[in-house]
Amino acid sequence: MSRAKTFVALGLWLGTLAASAVELEVPKEIPDEPFDIQAAKLEFTNDTVIASGGVTGRFENVTVRADQISGNTETGDLRMEGDIQFERGPVVWQGTELDYNYLTQTGNFGPSALNFEPILMSVDHVERVSTNEYMLRGATFTTCPRAAPHFHVRAKEARLVDEKYLKAKGVTVYAGKVPVLYVPYWRQKLEKGVLTFKAGFGSEWGAYALLTATVPLSEHLESITDLNLYSRRGVGVGQGFDWEYPNAVGKFAAFYLKDQDPYAKFDSPESRELIGEDRYRFKFEHLQRFTDEFYLNTKLNYLSDPAVIEEFFKPEYRQDAQPENYASLVYGNRYVGSEAFANKRLNDFYSNTDRMEYSIDLYRTKLAGTPFYFESENSVADLERVFAEPNPPAPNYDSARLDSKNTLTLPRRWAFLSLVPRATYRATYYTDTNALNGGGEETRHIPGAGLEASFQATKVLSERERWYGRGLRHKIEPYADYSYEDASIGPTKLLQFDEVDALRDENRIQVGLRNVLQTKRDNRVARFIDLDLYTYYLAENHGSSKNFDSLFIDARMPLTPRWMIDAEGEVDWNTGRVPFFNTRLSYDRDDVILGLEHLYQDGMQSLWTPRFDLFPEAKFSLEGFARYNDRVNDLEEIALIGYMNYCCMRYGLGYHFYDNNEHRVMFSIGLSAFPSARVKSSF
Repeated sequence: MSRAKTFVALGLWLGTLAASAVELEVPKEIPDEPFDIQAAKLEFTNDTVIASGGVTGRFENVTVRADQISGNTETGDLRMEGDIQFERGPVVWQGTELDYNYLTQTGNFGPSALNFEPILMSVDHVERVSTNEYMLRGATFTTCPRAAPHFHVRAKEARLVDEKYLKAKGVTVYAGKVPVLYVPYWRQKLEKGVLTFKAGFGSEWGAYALLTATVPLSEHLESITDLNLYSRRGVGVGQGFDWEYPNAVGKFAAFYLKDQDPYAKFDSPESRELIGEDRYRFKFEHLQRFTDEFYLNTKLNYLSDPAVIEEFFKPEYRQDAQPENYASLVYGNRYVGSEAFANKRLNDFYSNTDRMEYSIDLYRTKLAGTPFYFESENSVADLERVFAEPNPPAPNYDSARLDSKNTLTLPRRWAFLSLVPRATYRATYYTDTNALNGGGEETRHIPGAGLEASFQATKVLSERERWYGRGLRHKIEPYADYSYEDASIGPTKLLQFDEVDALRDENRIQVGLRNVLQTKRDNRVARFIDLDLYTYYLAENHGSSKNFDSLFIDARMPLTPRWMIDAEGEVDWNTGRVPFFNTRLSYDRDDVILGLEHLYQDGMQSLWTPRFDLFPEAKFSLEGFARYNDRVNDLEEIALIGYMNYCCMRYGLGYHFYDNNEHRVMFSIGLSAFPSARVKSSF
């Protein structure tokens, strides 16, 4: 049946129903047809239908409500008048007049209001130019429902494409009625924020204001521009780009400041030799996936001095005090993995091991026709150990190195016991060695042998519902691993670059006991406690009087879906010392997130780091953290910041204290519709 005949038949059927005194259940839509219409009054003349009085209609994937709709069944043209609401997926348009063709899905909209969560749009003229694109002229965009919005963007012309992003020309950004930014062209993803603003006072910065504008340039590329104003330090400018493609993701960031007080924090003769008025950083990161098995990962950092990150990008400094510079090209499949790796020092004030290295590993593979398994790790590298300038503690040294480790195993099961004997051989060639060894070429040989033994036993302890879940099963796994290695050259005679050069004779047995408690949560098996305890019996103790090494602990305990405890550490039961122990406790639910970490290093620190985030999605929220070293009674850092959502805006007020008597107070403004753009407590 043609669309015209279907439209007429449907209209006559609904008209007869409206004139009848009999009450029947009218279906809301006809799934097999591209349209459906309901009205208090329907009139038909030739190919034209007129509906009035509370008209509702469905045309393809569009739903319309209006006072009156007239249409031509042959051409698909519709004329809508009155109080109109036009819905297509997440797009809601409101107006008084609309010409629309439901066959071509195009139309001319007059002055309109569009609701595209979280974006509200007021447009002088809308034209739907294709099935996936709207032309908007004289458009205002905001997330604020007030008549006088706190924040809005005005564009002379814009296009809404795929109901996901905007392409606009002649764009002005307003804070209230004040224009704060103009760009001739703008491409914006609707789910992302635009501006963030922070202001406050810092003991080293003075009064400051930090403005960040994020402007998408294309569907995959966005520009991030920073303007940082410091009353004591000057004006800092930053420009960056983020990109995200189906097979690539990366970022570039540049920052420059003509520092008016470069020695505000570091004022020693050594600092003055390294730090000048020109402060800058360049950062580049890129991950390129060619296939699922083949990718390139790159990270580059070039800095004006060793203090620029600590002074102006404190959160980055806390995570990585010495930024890396490397490129890694990786290929791997189920049988083999290979990597071409380059690491080069770009900043002379850092020490580093520069390397050009290629490695290829054969994963454990069964040798055809035999019960044996073989694996191999191989690398060739050009290495140079370089020390920080201008006053290096020692001269640089370098060597080329070829390294190959090969392992043959024979997995066997004897009754309940799993046994894996192995034979190993490692050869490492150096073009140069330590002067104590006379220098020159050298090859180190390390033949070895070993045996792994383990078994598992399980027992159901309970089938009842408890606070941790339903049922409880205990799995225990005792294990032992004997290793013997005989190195032809000790590490003192070799140049030291990494752990390969520190290898020495080994004659020890690792003895461990792993305990796993399992339960069921949401009808799925979940680990309640996973605890691994192990130590080493030292047949070769290298001059030590100890026969047993320390007790090592590795535990992961998701006690409930919300409570988690992680612990790892070392306890020297020969002396009673605890060389290292790290414990993390966390609690996570929708309105309360808590965390506590304790890092203990004997003779160095006992560092406590509590964190909390209260009511993150509510009108008022609070977050904070601290770092306290109780070994020396030193409060290294403490931060507290509160947020308030008012209308479309998110306001933040916080305080941050750093060691060395550095203080900072901050006020921030952002859009509550984009909480990911908010300022974190590590400002």
